[in-house]
Amino acid sequence: MIQFLGGERFFELDFPIFVNRETESFKVKYHQHDFIEICLVEQGHGFHHIGNQTIPVQKEDLFLLPVGTPHVFRPSSPDSNEPLVICNYIFKLEAIEEVKQWIPGDSELFRILYSPEHRSKPWYHYQDRHNRFAQLFDSAYLEYHQRLSDYRTMLKTTLLQVLILLHRMQSDVAGKGEDRAARGMEKVKDVLHYVNNHLHEPLVLKELAEKNLMSVSQLQQHFKAATGKTFTQYVQHLRIQRSCDLLNTTNLSVQQIAQRIGYSDMKFFHALFRKITGCTPREYRNHSRNEFFRGVLEP
Repeated sequence: MIQFLGGERFFELDFPIFVNRETESFKVKYHQHDFIEICLVEQGHGFHHIGNQTIPVQKEDLFLLPVGTPHVFRPSSPDSNEPLVICNYIFKLEAIEEVKQWIPGDSELFRILYSPEHRSKPWYHYQDRHNRFAQLFDSAYLEYHQRLSDYRTMLKTTLLQVLILLHRMQSDVAGKGEDRAARGMEKVKDVLHYVNNHLHEPLVLKELAEKNLMSVSQLQQHFKAATGKTFTQYVQHLRIQRSCDLLNTTNLSVQQIAQRIGYSDMKFFHALFRKITGCTPREYRNHSRNEFFRGVLEP
């Protein structure tokens, strides 16, 4: 079930721009909204469940989410020593009407903002390799929460700078091709899609490499470059993440959940679950029901 979050939950009545910084947990539900969101991973590791994909994320990952994009961030585990921290810049177009005057009409950014039915992708993923976005997001966060004089003007100006940088990045990609990390993700895209949809089946690296006309070493290299994890680490974390979701949202037994995500050896499943999350499946379920289901994105 996808929860809908309206902008009125976040925006002031006459100012549809909002900036916040969230330490992600398993409390927030899979959701979509009626505003545009730009998300920057500022700290930690985890996963971004977006559309029908699960993307490993870490510091410097940047996402542009058009109106209506279903998604949710999840940390690697509920007891991670390094939390997953996301800074969100959300807005509606009426906050920056002047943007339409300078964005080229044939650009991808123009299509995202003003002609979404013609955009090339459902959502966009970038890397903030030089911390230029991090500086702008940090400035915007301070302006929004300190409320100094003319803070609204500063927030609009900073948002315009963010959009200009996005436009430049999109133009560079169109003109020069994707960078190394993006190319690596492209090469394993089919593998990631297959893994995400076949977690309940045996997943053998050699077989996946052969299906995609690559050697095992090539697939390992591209997979690590694209996800930041080895194939085994990615599959294990994704399976445990999926089991956490089932523990949260169903009444299935622990054994049934283990079987649904591809584990028949319960001893191995319990050991792996504790290694990744820091607790047993039963402890996790009790903890989530006692704490995480009290509300969703409470203001």
